[in-house]
Amino acid sequence: MFEVITYDEEVEFKYTLPDEDKERTIECELTFIWEDSLEKFIEKHGDKIPYKVNSFKYENQYKFFIHQVESRTDDAIEEVQEEIANKTKFGFEFSGQLHNDD
Repeated sequence: MFEVITYDEEVEFKYTLPDEDKERTIECELTFIWEDSLEKFIEKHGDKIPYKVNSFKYENQYKFFIHQVESRTDDAIEEVQEEIANKTKFGFEFSGQLHNDD
């Protein structure tokens, strides 16, 4: 039996717009994989953070699940980074397409 411990955590991405001193924040809930034992997780976090133990009969299911979680987390981080890049580039939230007339 293969097991993976996952937990969700609210993460803050901080940035500052050009010509501003005020730090801004974008919050995003991400799913993380705990790579140690359940006992170590409870030792570190206590009962403050809910967790889930995902069990798999086959190793390929286990690996695919880990890949899915990591991919979703990477995608969410990339979205926030792109949002921050757009805001810092234009100084406001930009949601349209850019056109290059070259």
